[in-house]
Amino acid sequence: MMNTMNGVSKIHETFYISHGSPTLSIDETMPARHFLQSFQQKVYSPRPSSILVISGHWETTYPTVNVVSDGPNDTIYDFYNFPKKMYQAV
Repeated sequence: MMNTMNGVSKIHETFYISHGSPTLSIDETMPARHFLQSFQQKVYSPRPSSILVISGHWETTYPTVNVVSDGPNDTIYDFYNFPKKMYQAV
């Protein structure tokens, strides 16, 4: 992504990260879990000013944008028959 400030173009890092299997959140044997846990320290240490999340788990009649700026939202569980730990709040 490119942004222009004071006539100078600045390139911002852009990452695509798929959420992978739902059990990625609890399965310590998955290498992707360890990568995501260390992502900030190993790949991108500055705290981002914004994060864009695109989800196929949100249905609307028309393309829609939602902004969350006041902290985390409650999780809506739209899946079933996974290990009990996946349904517990952290």
